[in-house]
Amino acid sequence: MITAAAFKRERGVRCLVFFLILTGFMALTACGPDAVFAGSRTFDAEVGWKADDVARFDWQVEDTLKRYDFFIDLRHNQDYPFTNMYLFVDYTFPNGLTRKDTISCDLADQRGRWYGSGFGNLIGHRIGFRQNTGFPLQGDYTVKIAHGMRLDPLRGMLDVGFRLEPTSFD
Repeated sequence: MITAAAFKRERGVRCLVFFLILTGFMALTACGPDAVFAGSRTFDAEVGWKADDVARFDWQVEDTLKRYDFFIDLRHNQDYPFTNMYLFVDYTFPNGLTRKDTISCDLADQRGRWYGSGFGNLIGHRIGFRQNTGFPLQGDYTVKIAHGMRLDPLRGMLDVGFRLEPTSFD
C-alpha cells in the first residue's frame, strides 16, 4: 500500500521530470533563426526564484552598427501569487562600465487572467524592454537579471531567459 506522502513525492518527481523535459524543448525551439543570443536560467520548482539567485547572460558583440531588440522570457506556474513582477537588470559593457534598469512586468489582468501563453499549469511571457538598441563597443557584454519583489523566494517562478533579436526596422 502506498502512503499519501509517497504518492505526493512520486507525483512531484513526475511533475519535475515533465517540467525539465518541457523546459529543454522550449529552450531548443525558442532559439529561432532570428535570435542572436538566447539563454535561460531554471529555478528549483520546489523553492522558486530567490532574490539572490541572479540570472547571468554573457555574449559577444562584433558589429557595432547593427541594432537589436531585447526580451526577457519568464515562465511560471499557477502558484505564482502576483499579477506583476519587478525585475532589476544590470548591464556590463566591455570597458567595465555598468547600467541598471528596473522593469515592471504586467503578467495578468485585474481578474487574474494571465497575459502569457502556455498549457496546463505553465505560463510563459516574452517581455520586450529595449528596442532598436545598438552596442557602442566591440567585446563581451553581460546582463544580470534579479527579481525585485518583496516576497522571497518567489514561489511558482520556474525560469527566466534573455533574448536578443535583430531589430525588424533595420
